[in-house]
Amino acid sequence: MKAALTVEGVSFSYGRARVLHDVSVHADEGEIVTIIGPNGAGKSTLLNVIARSHKLRKGRVIVDDVDTSGMRQPRVVKSGCVLVPEGRQVFSTLTVDDNLRLGGYTARRESQGLADEVYAYFPRLLERRHQLAGTLSGGEQQMLAVGRAYMSSPRVMLLDEPSLGLSPQMTAQVMAVLGKLRRERGLTIVLVEQNAHAALALADRGYLLNGGRIVLEGNADDLRGDPTIQRIYLGGAATDAPLDPEVGASLDETLGE
Repeated sequence: MKAALTVEGVSFSYGRARVLHDVSVHADEGEIVTIIGPNGAGKSTLLNVIARSHKLRKGRVIVDDVDTSGMRQPRVVKSGCVLVPEGRQVFSTLTVDDNLRLGGYTARRESQGLADEVYAYFPRLLERRHQLAGTLSGGEQQMLAVGRAYMSSPRVMLLDEPSLGLSPQMTAQVMAVLGKLRRERGLTIVLVEQNAHAALALADRGYLLNGGRIVLEGNADDLRGDPTIQRIYLGGAATDAPLDPEVGASLDETLGE
């Protein structure tokens, strides 16, 4: 199967502090890949380097056969790779509709059709299309952040902690839409998550990142049963949050519909 995203030997430092050490990951077309790991493992940094929110200094990133290593963020978006950042970062003083329009600046000719698709996936946003984004609930803002990213017509969507601060039910709704985007639009998704149960329930494959290095990789079913994953996420390790069974049960129910 053709790779939609290939990351080769990426390293990154904040000053003298090395955060990523020769990290290599890949995601095939239409695949959902999750990157899990403890706080401070370098997960968000990796996504920011891929999307070029952080400068790529060592390594290579290829999106759909195009080497984006020398590109700045706007060109990376135009190449088909977009980031949904941690904390959503919607434009709070603009309406839902205006947020979506801004997200579609690289695909202006398709803007109306893409907005219609977003509203079809997130009917709640359609109900609030003229409402200021800052007045939305956290879950609604996360829907908007995903929708705004989709407006660039990406082939690869990177998501950083989309379940952060959301209720189990809202987490399940957002995850279910991501699954639909993969099934119905062929979107490739790379998902960074602390909620390993929700992430591995959705993903095809995953990587465990710890100390800036990939220490484990495999298909989602194998990772769920791996003793290392069990120990870190089910054993109450101090470096990470334990799983929330309510989120997992709600997601399983939603994805099963």
